[in-house]
Amino acid sequence: MGDTPVMKFGGSALQGTERFGPHEDRLLEECQNLSAVNDIYRLLAQRRNTARAQRLAQVAREFILPLRAQGKVPIVVVSAFDWATDKLEQLAAAISPDPNPREYARLLMSGELRANSSLAMTLEGMGCHARSLTGREAGIVTRHGPVGALIDHVEVTHVQSLVDQEIVPVVAGFQGYYPEPESGRDEVSVLGRGGSNLTAVALADAVGEDAATMFTDVTGVFDCDPAENEKACQLDEVSAGELLTWKPFPKVIQREAVEYACERHVNIWIRSAFEPDAPGTLINCRD
Repeated sequence: MGDTPVMKFGGSALQGTERFGPHEDRLLEECQNLSAVNDIYRLLAQRRNTARAQRLAQVAREFILPLRAQGKVPIVVVSAFDWATDKLEQLAAAISPDPNPREYARLLMSGELRANSSLAMTLEGMGCHARSLTGREAGIVTRHGPVGALIDHVEVTHVQSLVDQEIVPVVAGFQGYYPEPESGRDEVSVLGRGGSNLTAVALADAVGEDAATMFTDVTGVFDCDPAENEKACQLDEVSAGELLTWKPFPKVIQREAVEYACERHVNIWIRSAFEPDAPGTLINCRD
């Protein structure tokens, strides 16, 4: 990693392997002992939030604070908590089969805002100065359109000023903004599924880093889907050009992020969020 490491944490990486904390096997029995639906919901929410808080503290201890101890200020990009975007999409579908794109984008982006403010609060509570940023506050400028947008450029002044002040920017991935030509106002946009990867690559390029690291729930890129093939082998390195020919494209990284990385010559590391010392896979986007 360089002087300003750019690291992205996916939803499952932030959620952790135990959605409701330790002793999940006892949770069903506890729910069965409750008579009111609201009491069951309250118990599940309490357990989930406690588990999230513990996992966020673990992410801070294992990945962010060690860099601060080395004198480095990372830029941290986060996805929404695991399943959050799915639930928001389901809510939109329940409201309308064809939701207004502007409002749909604003609904979806709320997932990342919960995650990045939670992580920033965690870091502050552990004595590490941090600031949560929306995509707009991070300067992610997209091409026109609120949904499925692509990044045009990054206005990195504010993010860089936080780094210079030794404040960790915690950026909500998957989102940006664009100048709406008819109204002349800035409107929010979302980047499409997996868009937090694109956010991280764009920020790495904007601050002059030659790589961005994606921390996820797998140890790297495999030559085929390990969930479907027990003989799948993890790769130490793969060229972006080769990766872009794969069908199906691996789920661990967004295709648009790899394409942007190739344009800007930014390498991508895929690493495990649960095994800090595991080497991961390098996606070489600089050749």
